[in-house]
Amino acid sequence: MAINRNTDTLSGGAPERTISRDKLVSSAELLAMFATPVEIVPAPGANFGLVFEGATIHKPAGTAYAGIAAGEDLTIKYTNQAGAEVGSGETTGFLDQATAQTRHIRPQGAASGVSDKTPVANAALVIALLTGEITTGNSALHVRVWYRIVPMYAFAS
Repeated sequence: MAINRNTDTLSGGAPERTISRDKLVSSAELLAMFATPVEIVPAPGANFGLVFEGATIHKPAGTAYAGIAAGEDLTIKYTNQAGAEVGSGETTGFLDQATAQTRHIRPQGAASGVSDKTPVANAALVIALLTGEITTGNSALHVRVWYRIVPMYAFAS
């Protein structure tokens, strides 16, 4: 049985559109990003969650980052290093280049084609390194992230 709802109140006050936010990640923050993930979108407040829609990351020309190990990828997660991963990007061929590089990170999907994620209530989105720290480099990262704010209760019956 369908439940009639007033669509004007489903948003619970959250914006009904994709939002973008820019964050400059310094080289010092990048070199410590495994131990200290960098917040790219603040927590939206009680009863709201963030839905990651994608991110574009640009590294200007400069010294190539070194000491990039296998699996040491950029990852976007909820809250902190232990949070649920919502997107990731390869660092090899990106951060280890002296030339300017740009990459787009899509929302994470499963090999099965199922790509649902459960938003985490009142949790920030952070960018981190997956397995360890990178040792050298001096280019900042320009991060533009797209996301939605959703009420955690909108579709509860």
